[in-house]
Amino acid sequence: MASDDTLSEEAIPMLAEMDEDHPTPSKYWFQVQRPRTIALLLSLLILILSTASSLMIVPTTRILEDAICRKHYDVEGQADIDEKLCKKDEIQSQLAYLNGIVSMLEAVFGLIVAFPYGVLSDRIGRKPVFFLCLGGTMLNVTWTFCILRFWHTIPVQFIVVAPAFLLVGGGYTVVIAVLYALAADVEPDANRASAFFLMSVAYLTGTMLGALVASKLMMTFSAWRPLLIAYVMIPLGTSVMIFIPETLQAKPDSHKDATLEEETFISSAKSQIREGFMHGVRCLSMFKSVSLVLIILTYLLHFPSITARGQFFVQYFSKRFDWDLAKTGYLLALRGAVSIFMLLVALPLLSKLLLSPSVRMTVARKDLALAQFSILATTIGAVLLGCFNIPTVISGVVIATLGDGLSPLCRSLATSFVDSRHTSSLYVLIGVVETIGMIYAGPSLAWFFATGMKLKGLWLGLPYFWLASIAALATVGLCFVKLPAGSVKLAEVDAMFDEDESDLMDRNEV
Repeated sequence: MASDDTLSEEAIPMLAEMDEDHPTPSKYWFQVQRPRTIALLLSLLILILSTASSLMIVPTTRILEDAICRKHYDVEGQADIDEKLCKKDEIQSQLAYLNGIVSMLEAVFGLIVAFPYGVLSDRIGRKPVFFLCLGGTMLNVTWTFCILRFWHTIPVQFIVVAPAFLLVGGGYTVVIAVLYALAADVEPDANRASAFFLMSVAYLTGTMLGALVASKLMMTFSAWRPLLIAYVMIPLGTSVMIFIPETLQAKPDSHKDATLEEETFISSAKSQIREGFMHGVRCLSMFKSVSLVLIILTYLLHFPSITARGQFFVQYFSKRFDWDLAKTGYLLALRGAVSIFMLLVALPLLSKLLLSPSVRMTVARKDLALAQFSILATTIGAVLLGCFNIPTVISGVVIATLGDGLSPLCRSLATSFVDSRHTSSLYVLIGVVETIGMIYAGPSLAWFFATGMKLKGLWLGLPYFWLASIAALATVGLCFVKLPAGSVKLAEVDAMFDEDESDLMDRNEV
């Protein structure tokens, strides 16, 4: 294999087949062996990286706002400028559009390279792609810091170049895919869900801790302190991967001559293109189920909702209520705490109650009921977020966060509409719809924010009223979902491609 971190191919079977009590030894003595230990290390890695990412949200917004503000007032050097002076509509509008464009470009570049890097990780291993991805992320962060530090020399508008570095590795989308693939490789089916759950808790905990620490450091020192700590934490988190063995193993027939290997690579590339086309046809055939379409369309709301309660919320709340940005970071920590409560306590208890003998819901009916509750909470929370007093907006943060279970619930619900053969195609389609939401989320929120500032008053909450209108439509849509008596059988597609799939498998076995 291409990676030096792979396990011995001759003597070591697939990690996915390891027994917890008799783990297969890794290639290096310092690498862990047991699947549960690997899952714990992956969770630690996610905790560190999510903390670093959260540490940068508020400070980056504040320094960028300060740079735009100084340009607006033509203030050079180290002279202090009151943050309240930076809340002018022109400055805030420019800040919102810059952040919106950056998030849109990150989504576009992620969409371009996600599939190629996914194929690459299946060929050369998970770890090489992960390290490549973190390399691109470090370049992205370094460029952003350079723009923030040398704004008087380099126009702040050049911050929109930063997402281009994500072409190296693929950024957030590929990192998450690789980490979950690592866990899936080593965990048996019975333990896989608990491993994913542990990783999700680590992510939410890191997000909450990062927001708390960033706000405290900004108020005590400066906005640069949390940024520098985050810059160190990224390679620190990456170093945890050293103790995790490569989980993708080469096939027994991988040691052939160079000519045959080249032919196999070309055949593999053709097979991937063919399989992608087959995925596309299957995805289109799913639109025959109106209920499934209504469920999938809710994913157009996923990333706009996340963005509206993340970096954009920090700017919106600071502008609307004249708060220092450092203080608003504590509200992000509140959101993280509510998310953890929903994941660890509320959703498991509600699921257990709805499946209990006293209620007797089926799993699909339970998922639909919880999804309807989640989307309703998102709608009400968005309306409250757009209101004009602080207690109402904070209550909106809490209520909207109660809807954080919408994405996994809709994924589980959509899965009940298809048989196991088409689950992969369904997830591809969901990923495409989510990416569309990522692309339009930032610019749309920026435009509604700028328009709201022009209209003044209650209309300053226009971005959240727009979000609430989309969520309301999704709420109505989920009310018309009819659960299937059985799975959607894509008979026509199966008949068309059964022979092609057989041929594809034969080629991959060559």
